[in-house]
Amino acid sequence: MSRLKILCLATICFGSQAIAAVQSPTTVEVFSTNEALSSVVNVNPKSKGLVVNVINKIDVLSAEATASIPKYDPKRFGNFQNYKRFAKERVIEWAHKNKSEFRSATTGITKAMKYELQSVPAVVINGEYVVYGDTVSNSVRKWRNAVGRR
Repeated sequence: MSRLKILCLATICFGSQAIAAVQSPTTVEVFSTNEALSSVVNVNPKSKGLVVNVINKIDVLSAEATASIPKYDPKRFGNFQNYKRFAKERVIEWAHKNKSEFRSATTGITKAMKYELQSVPAVVINGEYVVYGDTVSNSVRKWRNAVGRR
């Protein structure tokens, strides 16, 4: 066999082992504001193990709930008691419809507190490695470099 064939064969055999040795994280949790989200999550949002937590989601949801209630108009509602009743019904209806989003928002805040995150955006990999102010792909690359040094 020529040297070139042996070199190509060795590269294929040992190169595939090196590729197989590249670790993938089990979980990648993103903690970001709604405004910064698109600049942090630069991978497919449906990537395996990716969990996105929008920490100001409750503020966003509260603003949406408030926007769903019209301003008081005596011509439309008659007295103010009718308006209060209407507004209360609208808020209850809206809350039921968005219950899972509220639950998700509070879960994200609870996780951020558990990790004792100092700022956002933050990416937490496998529940132990934290990268602040970077994209998901760069954070995973930094994690792989750190794990490779162990």
